Amino acid sequence: MNRLLMTAAGSALVAMLQIPAAHAADYDMILSMQVTDPDSPIYQAFEYMEKEITERSDGRINAKLFGGGALGGDREVAESIALGDVQLTTMSTSPLVPFVKQLAVFDIPYVFPADPVMQQEVLLNSDFSEGLKQYMEPSGFRLAGFFNIGFRQLTTSSVPVRSVEDIEAAKLRIRVQENPYHIEMWSLLGAAPTPIAYTELYGALQQGVVDGQENPYLNILSGKFYEVQDYLTETNHILLANLILMDNAWYQTLPADLQEVVDGVLDDAIEHQWAAQNDALSKQRAELAEYMEIIELTPEALAEFQERTAPMIDQIREDVGDDIVDGLLNAIDQAQSNN
Repeated sequence: MNRLLMTAAGSALVAMLQIPAAHAADYDMILSMQVTDPDSPIYQAFEYMEKEITERSDGRINAKLFGGGALGGDREVAESIALGDVQLTTMSTSPLVPFVKQLAVFDIPYVFPADPVMQQEVLLNSDFSEGLKQYMEPSGFRLAGFFNIGFRQLTTSSVPVRSVEDIEAAKLRIRVQENPYHIEMWSLLGAAPTPIAYTELYGALQQGVVDGQENPYLNILSGKFYEVQDYLTETNHILLANLILMDNAWYQTLPADLQEVVDGVLDDAIEHQWAAQNDALSKQRAELAEYMEIIELTPEALAEFQERTAPMIDQIREDVGDDIVDGLLNAIDQAQSNN
């Protein structure tokens, strides 16, 4: 077992992998996620995958789930996938930009349609999503699909944000992921972007290290950020497309029948997660409204957010190329014309 996994998981993981030889599976499959909330559609999807992969493979694959960031943050788990220590995870595209630069296309603000049916068509059933796989495999990743998390929203502790000017005037320290495009976007909006790991975010908000953060409703709830934030501004700036990331080398070692098992379980989990998340969206917003003031931007204020961040598309196009950017824009156009 690679030292990185042992360091991340500790003795608990080692103990759980001590399977008696008489019952040893042909393949071990470690599943990792950051989510801790059992009510989250992501959490439920991973529990489903753990159970179904083991059962549908008749025990030939021993799937074990480690949640709540037990194996490290997004970057550490991505490295573990590439090294073969972890076989499956889900994360937003942003932490993977250092590994696969083309994923920066998802950091273009205000590009995805609001309709989840169109989002699903772009992310799961388009030439664009199929073409993404060629960029992932050289880094050891297999793109196995996308979960639906929703749009990122801005939360703050003491400053209600109703306009870009509110951000600029307070020079708000906004937690961002370790991603140059997120840093640039919030800089364009007049903030002081501050990269902090997701697993450290609650403490940073509680201690006032940062004034705010940006995440979808689901993550704000599961992370309990509403306990240390007073306001939620519905900026809807970036769709958090959570990709499902698999260890490609491990997948290729599976015989065809077990590949079919894994693919089938993932397809079912994706379908269930999208449906559950779409159904839960209004409930998530209502629950947050019990703890926070939710601010809806006026059309004029939203237009200013869009105008300020518009230079991002040219920057990303320059960095990752026309093909990937035009591929996304064309897929969105196609989805809109189909619906």
